[in-house]
Amino acid sequence: MILYTILPHEAVFPTEQSAYDQQQVIDWNGVQLVVERTAHSECRVVQILSTDPQDFLNESTQPGQMLTLTPPQK
Repeated sequence: MILYTILPHEAVFPTEQSAYDQQQVIDWNGVQLVVERTAHSECRVVQILSTDPQDFLNESTQPGQMLTLTPPQK
């Protein structure tokens, strides 16, 4: 069967829930990011959750960049 649609592939064939279980929202230098854990203290930026255009120009928070998380200070 052929499906002709203007919808993107992700809308017709949604991603499995297990892919979303690895993601979390963090605050990185005042910018909220959706990240995906890759190791114990490392994560990959998936999406920027901001309305400030300057946040999208920051190279350190671009999607695909690796971030090293530090444990919270006591």
